[in-house]
Amino acid sequence: ALHPQCEVTLMRALQEGLNNVAKHARAQEVNITLSYMADQVALDIQDDGSGFDQKEVETAEIERGFGLIAMRQRAEQNGGQVIIESESGKGTTLVIQFPLEEVSI
Repeated sequence: ALHPQCEVTLMRALQEGLNNVAKHARAQEVNITLSYMADQVALDIQDDGSGFDQKEVETAEIERGFGLIAMRQRAEQNGGQVIIESESGKGTTLVIQFPLEEVSI
């Protein structure tokens, strides 16, 4: 089971990820996958858009204080992580992962 804060963080990350695709990616297609594995849950948002240079975007995000940096901070506060893979001209994949909590009955 996921902690409610993790559920909210995944929903907000999905909203922010789709917002970023709409604003910046010029994508034709977006694939969203929510995967429950033995020890973690992962949300993948993958687009076929323009991609970006990660260093440039991270520097700009630090100056503004929101977006991908805030998403990463929210995930880490709840024991999760954010992985971003992007290359100019080759699209972007955003992955948000959280460990699954053990449920005792």
